[in-house]
Amino acid sequence: MERKMESQIFGVIDELEQYISECKPKLLSNTDIICEKDVLQGFIDDLRRKAPEEIARYQKIISNQDSILDNARKMADGLIEKATAQTDEMLSQNEILKKAYEQADAVTQQTMADAQMILDNATNEANACREAAMGYMEDVMNYVEGLLSSSSRTVSDQYDALHNALNSKLQAVKADHESLRASKAASDEEERDERPERHGRGVSTVYPDSDKD
Repeated sequence: MERKMESQIFGVIDELEQYISECKPKLLSNTDIICEKDVLQGFIDDLRRKAPEEIARYQKIISNQDSILDNARKMADGLIEKATAQTDEMLSQNEILKKAYEQADAVTQQTMADAQMILDNATNEANACREAAMGYMEDVMNYVEGLLSSSSRTVSDQYDALHNALNSKLQAVKADHESLRASKAASDEEERDERPERHGRGVSTVYPDSDKD
């Protein structure tokens, strides 16, 4: 707001300053001036008359400003409270997603560790109980594939990074599964090729029926 709109007193002061600047200096003095007493008294009377009006007007303005500031503070407090609540809600949702990711990753890691342990055990016992181990590994692989596929579908919409990790591990398990099947088929083929030779040597050995594979 401009000064002339703020106070009428400033107008009187401006006129007084203008008058003083136009007064002639006193002879042989750099600071004293010659002015008319009646003119100065008129300025003083104007200031005395307008000062109470200005004081009352400023008191009203200050009161209005206090009310405006109070309302502004209340609005600001409301906005801060709302923003705080929204922030807390977002943090809570983010924490839920974080925990879900950690749990899913833990399940994946444990599942892969279990699968690796099963693969190692199956490899060590393959010579003694090959058919039983192959059947067991088939079930385990199906279970792991189903678990990883289900986990991938469940998490993919919420967490793309986890989806990519699960999909990558799923492909690795599938590749191991196919390798296991290929190994089984090759082993069966090798047994069929060797079976006549072993019978020719008079060795009595019981083999599973290859047609049932």
